[in-house]
Amino acid sequence: MRLENIGEFGLIELFRKSFPSKNKRVILGLGDDCAVLKTNPKKFLLFTTDSMMEKVHFDLNYFTWEQIGKKAIVSNISDISAMGGEPISCLVSLGLPKKMKTDDVLKLYSGMNKIAKLFRFSISGGDVFLSDKIVITIALLGEVKPSFLKKRSGAKTGDLLCVTGELGESQAGLELLKKYKKLTKFPLNKEILRKHLNPSPRLKESKILVRNLKVTSMIDISDGLLGDLFHILEESKVGAILFKEKIPVSKRVKKITHLLKNSPLHYALHSGEEYELLFTIKRKDIESLKKLKIKVSVIGEITDKLKKIEMVDKRGKKRVLKKRGYVHF
Repeated sequence: MRLENIGEFGLIELFRKSFPSKNKRVILGLGDDCAVLKTNPKKFLLFTTDSMMEKVHFDLNYFTWEQIGKKAIVSNISDISAMGGEPISCLVSLGLPKKMKTDDVLKLYSGMNKIAKLFRFSISGGDVFLSDKIVITIALLGEVKPSFLKKRSGAKTGDLLCVTGELGESQAGLELLKKYKKLTKFPLNKEILRKHLNPSPRLKESKILVRNLKVTSMIDISDGLLGDLFHILEESKVGAILFKEKIPVSKRVKKITHLLKNSPLHYALHSGEEYELLFTIKRKDIESLKKLKIKVSVIGEITDKLKKIEMVDKRGKKRVLKKRGYVHF
């Protein structure tokens, strides 16, 4: 079977079945945002890694070197936040073409270092190797109190489905960048590009949520709302129903819908690299959720219809939504 047939997540599932972990210190391995390791009774270690490649994850026509460095780190911090933890330190591996300028490499590293300082952790080493294209791999270590640890599994029938922030800007911004080719030719307010070019992990929001609510499951939106919701449903063995009018579609996307290929709702459902938090809570915690000083929308609830996602509009009309999200193969 070819990779194009099995897909990214099919390959991961194949790894899980073929090579199960027998290390008793590994509490959670393949299948979540981070691996979870037991090192002492008071805190678990979180371990995650992510890679970016030129022309696949970023384009030098509209990214600065510093932005590329920042984005590489942010995707890993977002994984830590999705597990309820905090970052400690990371390793950076860089695949670089021999003709790349040293000044540009320093700008790239500077972007990574700025994000590390902002979120109070260190870059502790790594590797550099020759490559035809620029390849950046980050391995980030974090920690979490056992009582704060959140997984993709844990959602139960009747739980409320919630999401932070507004959705749709990352994919809409990327589509506009591809349309206008270069940032210098971009005719609109560049704020619409912020989520794609300068994403931010929801580490603060994660801390508030896990300290004040009984969050039953959580994931970050890196592959799109529907794609990542499906991961929760798969690991929790449940289904979900979404309330169409409650989905927080970006106001900026709504304003420029005439320039885009799809509806604003399409971008809210499918936009990857949003790095918002998608999570579930018990219904009884709704009043506690409202008191938190962060932007959160209740967008649906968990059902007993295994791995089935439905969406209902204000008239009560339902339709089944297909799993869809960003995949590498």
